[in-house]
Amino acid sequence: MNTIDNAAAGTSDRRSGRKRAVVAAGALLGVAALATGAAFTDFGLLNINGGGPDGGLGGADNRYNIQVSAGQENTVDSVATWIEANPDAADVAPVAGADSLVPGGAPIYVKLPVRNDSPTFSSKLSLAFENVTGAAATPEQEARNKAYAGLLRVDIAEVDDASAEPAAWTASKLDIKDGHTAAADLHQLDPKAGKVVVAKVYLLDGADQAATNAANGGTVKLQARFDGSSVN
Repeated sequence: MNTIDNAAAGTSDRRSGRKRAVVAAGALLGVAALATGAAFTDFGLLNINGGGPDGGLGGADNRYNIQVSAGQENTVDSVATWIEANPDAADVAPVAGADSLVPGGAPIYVKLPVRNDSPTFSSKLSLAFENVTGAAATPEQEARNKAYAGLLRVDIAEVDDASAEPAAWTASKLDIKDGHTAAADLHQLDPKAGKVVVAKVYLLDGADQAATNAANGGTVKLQARFDGSSVN
């Protein structure tokens, strides 16, 4: 009996010891939690300011925009009104001779002032011409219009003064395919700088007389499209 009692007593003592160890460990964890919650803290804040009067990134001068003129002025300084022409197109002032082009005949010249309105960024520009002719009333007229567009060509030059024939051409013989010409890259513009683009528009002779005659009575409504992107 005594042996059994001693063994039971020993087991009870060991269990009590384990309980005391667990309680002690819990007490230590509680002390650690209290110590962490009582630590000193601090933080730092920095505003990332730009050069504008209001601070921050960007600002009113962080703006890219191009403008054009429909007045056919010879120089940028003589432009009366700069316009956005975006998203709606503006009509260029009537061009003398535009309604009387003949294959192999004299061209017409269209003056297209453009400027970089951005106060900060330089500007890359390209220029293309789109055929925006509406649907013809008859299949016969549609065929004449298509033949006319096939003979149409455009040369472009960039000048400071368009009162005289350009000395050099940026691109020549741009033709209409799939409804538009290829885009011609123009020279880069500094902030607030502009130029006058001269478009020389003319009709080639057809491959033979029949091809030329096919364009007789045709018409094309041509639209100039400037595309620009900012340059840091």
